[in-house]
Amino acid sequence: MVRGAVMHNFMEPLKIESLTLKPLREGEIIVKLAASGVCHSDLSVVQAKLPVPPPVVLGHEGAGIVEEVGKGVTDLKPGDHVVLAWVANCGKCHYCITNKTHLCELAVQSAMMGQEAVFELNGMDVSRMAGVGSFADHTIVRATSAIKIREDVPLDRACLVGCGVMTGVGAAINTAKVRPGQTVAVFGCGGVGLNVIQGAALAGAARIIAVDLAASKLVMAKAFGATDVINAKDNPDASSAIKALTDGLGVDYAFEVIGVPSIIIQAYMSVKRGGAAVVVGVPAMGSEIPVPSMMMALEEKSMLGCLYGSGNLKRDMPMLLDLYMQKKLKIDELVSKRIKLDDVNAAFEAMEKGEVARSVIVY
Repeated sequence: MVRGAVMHNFMEPLKIESLTLKPLREGEIIVKLAASGVCHSDLSVVQAKLPVPPPVVLGHEGAGIVEEVGKGVTDLKPGDHVVLAWVANCGKCHYCITNKTHLCELAVQSAMMGQEAVFELNGMDVSRMAGVGSFADHTIVRATSAIKIREDVPLDRACLVGCGVMTGVGAAINTAKVRPGQTVAVFGCGGVGLNVIQGAALAGAARIIAVDLAASKLVMAKAFGATDVINAKDNPDASSAIKALTDGLGVDYAFEVIGVPSIIIQAYMSVKRGGAAVVVGVPAMGSEIPVPSMMMALEEKSMLGCLYGSGNLKRDMPMLLDLYMQKKLKIDELVSKRIKLDDVNAAFEAMEKGEVARSVIVY
């Protein structure tokens, strides 16, 4: 039997259930989870902001050990340590063959064909969030969703590379391609935002301006590399404050890491002529952004979308963990609490109150 946190209905607490795993299909593996981060995207599913229908085992930021491999799996074996990726890599679609593996079509196709239902509860199919389902002590994933990593990395830290670290650092390095000496603003200093900050610092940004409502998060932002902080409670028009810090120019790149349309506009307004706003946070379904479009042409401002840090996951995840082991990347500092699976609903509450960067479920 498998213990997992199941969302039965939107806007309701998750229930810890005893589940069974379905038989392995070709190309799949069973992973014994060691740890899972509790990410804001999990909460967004509960709040019906992301289109993941119940019943579903949530969690998409996991790491563990391969327990069993299915037919056709040749590059993984039982005992391998893996980080789970919530976008598979089929290696065949248009995006994979053009080196945009993070946009692989497989994740969408498999969801439409019902391939996410890998759990059963009293005869009822239960799906896995984003092809992962890491809020369970065991899960089934496609082998292409399991990124093999070095075995000396603690798995309760490695799990955070599965989403927050990859997304944030990748947004700065891969999506924006921040260059040494450039200026950056980051709106939202939760787990992903902190990683955007340290990604910009790794890239050599000369000035990194962090914006948040919570003073405690701004303290953390400085520890992760921010050179300046703006408390949005005191400065509701953060874009003007950012321009005041940059001689009226604005920044080269402004990252929105919250998913709020009005803040995306603030980020856009805070970039200089020729700059770009990078949308990392996921707004609610149906929301729209009224962009002052004249600026796009006359000021050459642009807006970039960022999915999963625009990462080549098989390349980038092991690289990030190498940087961590070399003490060049902060991951320990992201872990605010280590919790049990039974505490997952309390972790959501702590997240909403801004009390944590990341809670990590340890199995």
